Amino acid sequence: MPLTQDELLNILKKVNYPGFSRDIVSFGIVKDLKVDGSTVFVSLQLPKEDKKIEAEISESVNKSLSDVSGVSDVQIDIGIREQSGKSQATTEPSKKLPDIKHYIAVASGKGGVGKSTVAVNLALAISKKRENVGLMDADIWGPSAPIMMDAVNERPVATGNQKILPIDKLGIKLMSIGFLVNEEDAVIWRGPMVHGAIKQFIEDVEWKGTDYLVIDLPPGTGDAQLSLAQTAPLSGGVIVTTPQDVALIDVKRGILMFQKLNIPVIGIVENMSYLDLPDSNTPIDIFGRGGGKKMAEKFDVPFLGEIPLDPDIRIGGDSGKPIIESKPDSKAAKAFMEIADKVLEFVE
Repeated sequence: MPLTQDELLNILKKVNYPGFSRDIVSFGIVKDLKVDGSTVFVSLQLPKEDKKIEAEISESVNKSLSDVSGVSDVQIDIGIREQSGKSQATTEPSKKLPDIKHYIAVASGKGGVGKSTVAVNLALAISKKRENVGLMDADIWGPSAPIMMDAVNERPVATGNQKILPIDKLGIKLMSIGFLVNEEDAVIWRGPMVHGAIKQFIEDVEWKGTDYLVIDLPPGTGDAQLSLAQTAPLSGGVIVTTPQDVALIDVKRGILMFQKLNIPVIGIVENMSYLDLPDSNTPIDIFGRGGGKKMAEKFDVPFLGEIPLDPDIRIGGDSGKPIIESKPDSKAAKAFMEIADKVLEFVE
């Protein structure tokens, strides 16, 4: 049975652009792919002329396709994207990308599931295990990291080379749109403005020395998510949900979004999973329980863990003392630490 174009394209999705964790397909490098009998013709288009990169990509593509049963010859044509007055494709690797080893996106299909709480505590949990951790609050319409990190009155400053210095808080570097707009002002932005803000937060913030950047995305599957995927080579995405069916429906959207953008799904976190009463050995499943695990099994993605419904999580978030810091021995804090272990195992 002859190989299909889609099958070969999936193989090329395993070929990374040199120096990045993103593949050449999601970067828009593969412009055409044809099959003629046992010969495969691949047309590649690079953002600039670079003989070393051309040679590396050509070798990787040739090896990946030549190892496929039924392929006897691979013909590769490499061109350079025209440099005209038109804007360049947003999927090409940016020269301004900071030298960050791991970009970790935290997303949710809908609001109200505690995504930002998970992002903040996950970043802090990772910082207990690794050095050089950052948190980027990309929730343009509802930035909450300044409150949760006790940094409401902080204001970033610019360096001499016009880079924005992130705020150092609780041992991590922090950047949020909340630092740049007044709390009383409504943020009413459309696609291009959202893309510009996301791009600026990645490229124009001084993330130098940051090895792990946790990114809190807005809920849903809109402009911000697409812009981030086009700007940064994401190591993977964490999807946050609650157990009830109305939230689980949107988990599918989040998984499909990451898959369509060719971003690995690190796993699913079930937040507000259960309530432990002080005088009872039996947890109460207020919103149901186990839905996140079932969705993980259904879509064959990892299940990272359950976060209990704990008043101290809310108190810590409102007071700027996340539970990882305020009550490190609590069941919730330990759950975040275990999730951090799984996330680190995945991205490393």
